[in-house]
Amino acid sequence: MKRGWGKTARAAALLAACVLALRFRAEAAAGVAAGIATCLNALVPSLFLFVVLACALSGSEAARVLFRPLGPVLRRVFRLPEDAAPALVFGLLAGYPTGARITADLLSAGRLTEKEAARLLLFCTAPGLAFTVSYVGPLLGGGNRGALLLAATSLPPLVFGALLARFAPRPEKRPPAAPEKRPGAFAEAVRGGTAATVTLCAFVVVFSGGIAVLRAAGVFRAVTALLMRLGLPAGLADTLFTGFLEVTAGVNASSYWHLSPETAAFLLGFGGLCVHAQLFAFFKNGAPCRKAVYLASRVLNGALCALAYRALTFVFPEAAPAAALTPGLAAVPAAGSWPAAAALLGAAALFLAAFPKTETR
Repeated sequence: MKRGWGKTARAAALLAACVLALRFRAEAAAGVAAGIATCLNALVPSLFLFVVLACALSGSEAARVLFRPLGPVLRRVFRLPEDAAPALVFGLLAGYPTGARITADLLSAGRLTEKEAARLLLFCTAPGLAFTVSYVGPLLGGGNRGALLLAATSLPPLVFGALLARFAPRPEKRPPAAPEKRPGAFAEAVRGGTAATVTLCAFVVVFSGGIAVLRAAGVFRAVTALLMRLGLPAGLADTLFTGFLEVTAGVNASSYWHLSPETAAFLLGFGGLCVHAQLFAFFKNGAPCRKAVYLASRVLNGALCALAYRALTFVFPEAAPAAALTPGLAAVPAAGSWPAAAALLGAAALFLAAFPKTETR
């Protein structure tokens, strides 16, 4: 009976979405255009290269060399096998979809149990270095805010993962998976990274159009009014609801309303429903953990990230920020910026190491 009601509710929601999209088609088109601009200006420049790198490293000899020293840390601190190291490292540094993508691959290959994959998925997701430092930092006024946000969104997941490990058995030491030697590994990495990035952008465009329709239909106004009755200011209420749906739009809204960086840290730590839908799509046989548990963990992670940012500012005071940029128009990393230079150098080294060795005759 409950399942029947659920199907009816989903069908009604889909029908309502179709009616609203047709009724506010001009606003939907503008939202889609804004989503495409976000992808071109922020997401693709900051995430694409790192996603391709993650695909290239997955199962390669380079991964075994780079992540071998982390094996004891994974087993003793996080109680996970050594193969989980790329998912954790790239999940925290390369951007939202990367850690979940590697976790899904490890699960399907039998290198992680379902319980290990479920636990890893709860703390291997973060906005990443390039997106945080090169996009969000300048958007919020520059200075050292990007670096502080990077630290604030990377440290709490590590603490959370270590705490979760206290309730899990320590895995037995086993040899890591043998590197795959495929002559077309580089081409496969590019195709896989492209597919993941296109999927990411497609979700962002869909959610951006949906947000525009909800605003035109008065849903945002109603939700904001409800949150204001609970004591939240109008700008904070609007930003939280926007970020609850899509994180990039939420960060842009926090800049528009001139909210504190702690608000952006919370949104980045939570991730938004748009990101969560993408992550669950990587698991072909269904997510290894309950979605309600995952969402609760993201809310908790967001709160910890906001607290971490506040704590970090006591140790590393914020530098005087420049005037905030117009929302959505933060500069793409320049070729001379240190994040871009580090990414390019790392890309060159890792791509070369990721190629399987060929015998000379």
